[in-house]
Amino acid sequence: MSHHLTGVTPRSYQTEAATWAGKRDDAVVCLPTGSGKTLVGCMWACDVLPEPGIDRLLVLEPSRFLVEQVYEYLTTRTTIDAQRLYGTTPPQQRQDQWDTATVVVTTPQTAVNDKEALSFDVALIDECHHTAGQHAFAQLVRAYDFDRMLGLSATIPQSKEGEITSLIGAIRRWNWHDLPDAHVPDWFGEVYDTPYPTAYETVVETLADHRCELDGSRVAGLQSLGIRMLCRDGALALTETLEADTKMGALLRDELLPLLDQCRDLHKLQACRDALHDHAFEKAVIFVDRVAVATRLAVALDEYQTATILGRLHDGTDGQQDALERAQAPETDVIIATAAGEEGIDLPSADLLVVWSNVVNSVRFIQRLGRIMRQTDDRRPKAAVYLATPDSPDYEALRTGVARASAAGLDVVGIDEDAILSNSIIARVVETLEAAPTQLDELFTTMQQPESTVTRWVQQTVQEGEVCYVYAVPDDLDEWRSAADGLASFLGGLSPDDDVDGSAVTLAPEIRNNFSPTKDHRYYTCRDDLDLIRTDMPALFDTVTDRSLEITYGPSHETRGKFTSRGTHSELAAEVEDRLDDSAQFYATVTHSSAAPEFSVQLMYHGVASRDVLDAVTANASAITTELEERVKSE
Repeated sequence: MSHHLTGVTPRSYQTEAATWAGKRDDAVVCLPTGSGKTLVGCMWACDVLPEPGIDRLLVLEPSRFLVEQVYEYLTTRTTIDAQRLYGTTPPQQRQDQWDTATVVVTTPQTAVNDKEALSFDVALIDECHHTAGQHAFAQLVRAYDFDRMLGLSATIPQSKEGEITSLIGAIRRWNWHDLPDAHVPDWFGEVYDTPYPTAYETVVETLADHRCELDGSRVAGLQSLGIRMLCRDGALALTETLEADTKMGALLRDELLPLLDQCRDLHKLQACRDALHDHAFEKAVIFVDRVAVATRLAVALDEYQTATILGRLHDGTDGQQDALERAQAPETDVIIATAAGEEGIDLPSADLLVVWSNVVNSVRFIQRLGRIMRQTDDRRPKAAVYLATPDSPDYEALRTGVARASAAGLDVVGIDEDAILSNSIIARVVETLEAAPTQLDELFTTMQQPESTVTRWVQQTVQEGEVCYVYAVPDDLDEWRSAADGLASFLGGLSPDDDVDGSAVTLAPEIRNNFSPTKDHRYYTCRDDLDLIRTDMPALFDTVTDRSLEITYGPSHETRGKFTSRGTHSELAAEVEDRLDDSAQFYATVTHSSAAPEFSVQLMYHGVASRDVLDAVTANASAITTELEERVKSE
């Protein structure tokens, strides 16, 4: 059966590479990343599968991310019927795929583990520079006799040339100077898998069990947070948190610390070393979330001249300046920077970014550091490598980040400068809010920007869905008595306690107890931290479940009065979600009036109309009315 490409036209150098490889039983094509070597592999597959005696093709990819990407490419850009297969696929299903699929896309580790089940004629080995030493690529090629093989890579170090030639075949290189200018991107991105070590799996299972046991309780979110710390930053980060005076530590340290003693501190360290080894660079920036991880990395990567930038809050202004000067020194080739340490870095010569700590919007790291990785006169494109843990929230964060970047029109191969600026703003706000819910006046001080600028940035992050906000009743209820303030102004600045002609001014309860907070009373928080905030600050959400509220809302500021609903906070959240798409904005005013004691309150919210945000803001509104009722009674 013949196969062909669909909906894509190869470039001249891609046709040249596929033709060269097709004339050999075994070959290695070395094309720069971002130049389209995947298409060369697809062209080769279309040509060899119809040949007599060749019925089945095994495609090997080093990461889950690439398995998905290449599978999608094969099934959408060729007529080949491919299947993807993972080690986590149930054994019987894996066996059926091994037995029947014409083309299987998988990782080398999965293939090695199931090598007795393999029956393939040809192999396409992507990122074949790993086919050396004891890597799973090399183990499989040594153990299995393929009739034909094609290896693809962007960089094959001279130290590995002999072994790769022996195991796969002759190598031919194309570099950027061989390609037309129009085909040279400024950027390219890669994903390096960092699987859980066996000892980590025990910790994850323990946390997952606790999460099931405590589901629905106030501390249920701590287990998810622990898993997120472990997969993203390693055992070192989780251990540090458990040993500190935290709610997570009090709840989990006795059980988890003995398990973490059996774990490697940094499970991403080897992949980080591989990323540095696989790329030619003048300066690399490793972006991490935790100071403890940054400090340990500086020690572990002793084969490089490193500089560690932890930020002014950690090192002080003088220490930050010293770190920046070390980073800019010609002899420094690896810079390790935390989110807090990014401010002020200016390194146009940096040409490799390694993202160690993935969060939901992980692509923002490239956007925020875009000015660091500006293109220089060298035609060689710059690289962004993501270190990600499969089968964990770390990988899902990466997927979500890439999807959001794509939806925003962002392409890692040639990132738009305006998009870099826009999303860097979001990243800076999110970074500032990661510690705890924060009011605007605190953000003005922390971010050291004009109030109008910070206000605009925060509004943008709320609209993008990265941040939401809630209210907390102030100690002085007069801060929320807007109607009383308005009447006092009307009376020439008199307060309700002032005398007029010897008589005290007394406002009716319905006027005095009309409460309406402003944006200055809002507490902004990262949407990803909602579960943790609800655990750590229950007073913002604890409520009488049958309290009746009214909400008027719409998908825009202009249409905020389009719909009106009444009910409990959970009923309102469900109804708003039903009326508005999950991706849509909501603008709402939640109100409540009470006759005994006599008071009313109006609370304005807006954000993305997702259930987690709607649950949070309606619960917050109900909690506010409960607290106001108690406070008014006691006055």
